[in-house]
Amino acid sequence: MHTIRGRLIIVFIVYLSFTGVLTCFYYYNINTLKEKLLLIEQFDDFKDNILELRRYEKNYFLTGNLVYVEQMKHYFAKTEDSFNRLEEKMIMILGKDQLDACRNAINNYRMILKEKTQGPHFKNIETAGNLRINGTSLTSFSEKLIKEKRLRVAKVLRYMSMLPLAFGVVFIILIIFVWHMTQEDVLRPLLSLQKASESARKGIFKPIEHVHREANEVSHCIAAFNEMVVEIDSGQEQLLQSRKMASIGTFTSGIAHELNNPLNNISLIVDSLIEDGKAMPEAEQQGLYNDLMEQAERATSIVKNLLEFSRTDQDHFEKISMGQMVEKTRKLLKNELSIKKVKFHARVEDNLPKAMIDKSRLQQALVNLLLNGIHAMPDGGDLYLNIASDTESDSIKIDIKDTGVGIPEEHLESIFDPFFTTKKEGEGTGLGLSVTYNIVKRHHGTISVTSEPGKGTCFSIFLPVKA
Repeated sequence: MHTIRGRLIIVFIVYLSFTGVLTCFYYYNINTLKEKLLLIEQFDDFKDNILELRRYEKNYFLTGNLVYVEQMKHYFAKTEDSFNRLEEKMIMILGKDQLDACRNAINNYRMILKEKTQGPHFKNIETAGNLRINGTSLTSFSEKLIKEKRLRVAKVLRYMSMLPLAFGVVFIILIIFVWHMTQEDVLRPLLSLQKASESARKGIFKPIEHVHREANEVSHCIAAFNEMVVEIDSGQEQLLQSRKMASIGTFTSGIAHELNNPLNNISLIVDSLIEDGKAMPEAEQQGLYNDLMEQAERATSIVKNLLEFSRTDQDHFEKISMGQMVEKTRKLLKNELSIKKVKFHARVEDNLPKAMIDKSRLQQALVNLLLNGIHAMPDGGDLYLNIASDTESDSIKIDIKDTGVGIPEEHLESIFDPFFTTKKEGEGTGLGLSVTYNIVKRHHGTISVTSEPGKGTCFSIFLPVKA
């Protein structure tokens, strides 16, 4: 199974199976240990009978009392009975050779008891020696039997003591495996997805670079996100262009007025030439022609600025003069500034290094910010545009500051989000600052904002200087 769910199911099945096997093995050893301990008790009884037999044997040879002979026969019978009952288990522990030696000792002991049970014959040295030899063999056999059985019990106990260790090792291995799988296949991709989502919230649509070892739920989610990002990014040009058109719409009346003046002048000059041209002195005609050309160039300049601002081609970075761009931007907003009674103050530092800039894109960003500043001063005010070098960050710093109503502190973190706006319904789309943020990021720059309600707002753009 390649899915995370499938692998987790396999892990838990393996874990439960291993736990079941260990549990069965544990109970098997418990039962085995019980049997061995019971068998040791039986072997202890066997040994005790032999020791009692030897004790009465010793008492008889010391006292000569025949009562002890009867006790010897009694305990010998019990010893022989225990031997016969435990014979199969004894042979498994000490082997056939030692069992045969013990059987011979029992047979010899029985024969001596049977043949030498009367009179002094039983007490002679030879008989006593044979009994002791066979009795010693029986004692030695019982001691070896118990010793070996105890060793086997100790072995079972060692196995049982290793079970918790084995269980813990397997548990740790499974935990490490699950942690590694979760880290590689879930947490790390989700962190990348979270960062990409935060960037998308700010208008930066960048696919997630994540190497998928195999297809799973998270990889499918990332693939779907990347497809969405590609589709959104492909629509960025349309979004930028639509925002441009929206910006142009805010000062269409000013542009119309700007074009209307040179066109009216051209119309008047042409009428004058048609009506009185032949009667005019040549010098006066030449002056009118020069005025006509000047008005035509003025109209051409206005149209050219509009075309440059609204062009739809892809990013085109070049080294440009900031002063020229500021002047063209001022001309685009000239009538808007006049209508809103806003005084425009522009300052461009001398010998400013030329950065690689997409003129149309950056001009659009400046227009967006300047329009925001103008709209923030409904009763007029001062609008400042300062461009200077920033040696600390090796960049060009562009400050756009107004003396308007300002932005509430709780809105500062959201102003670059798409569709976020504090304007009334129908007065704004909430895309201006989001588009501006995206343009600055395309230049590998940064943008920040500071504001104090009632005193104004300042946007700062930092564009890196490239050789």
